[in-house]
Amino acid sequence: MKLYVKPVGTLGTNCYIVADDSGKCAVIDPGAQAEKLLDFLETHGFTPEYILLTHGHYDHIGAVKAIAEKYGCKIAIGRNDAEQLTDREKSLATSRGLSEKDYLMATDLLLAEGDHLTVGNLAFSVLDTPGHTRGGVCYLCGDLLFSGDTLFCGDVGRCDLYGGNFIMMQESLKKLAALKGDFRVLPGHGPESTLDQERMQNPYMREHSDDGLS
Repeated sequence: MKLYVKPVGTLGTNCYIVADDSGKCAVIDPGAQAEKLLDFLETHGFTPEYILLTHGHYDHIGAVKAIAEKYGCKIAIGRNDAEQLTDREKSLATSRGLSEKDYLMATDLLLAEGDHLTVGNLAFSVLDTPGHTRGGVCYLCGDLLFSGDTLFCGDVGRCDLYGGNFIMMQESLKKLAALKGDFRVLPGHGPESTLDQERMQNPYMREHSDDGLS
């Protein structure tokens, strides 16, 4: 497995490229700077089979159409966030003055808890983790946890935007805390962490320690 992180856009969204040895790859949250990402994929000889979105906010989807159009790869998102790909107000793109060209798109796969996707010899599984948005998801691949804007290093995603719900966020954090074993936590913004570190140090996850989840 080859893993690369390419921060993009004004908010420094972490776009992840996960490839197998043959060059087949998944692109996770290509939020902006399409040319930068396309150049990277071409330089490394990678062929995207899926674009995996953790949620539908503008800063995670801005380069989706350009990559999908060049490679013909499938766009996948949590089923309750698909509306954000067809409504610029719900994706917050309108509030940022962003055009329809890059922020309205069709979805190929609507994902739900327990779904599995295969990219070459890599296997991804889906966890429903609403809270930051109605349809936020995380992806597990081996010992990697792509947590989007659900879980950050020492923090969690805000819940005061469209579709946000702090009670749902708490339930999602309980789910992540209850995962067996440790994982590298690869968030939508900021530095990576580990799940054990977040169980011990993240105040939002430590709240669940009385439940035996940390």
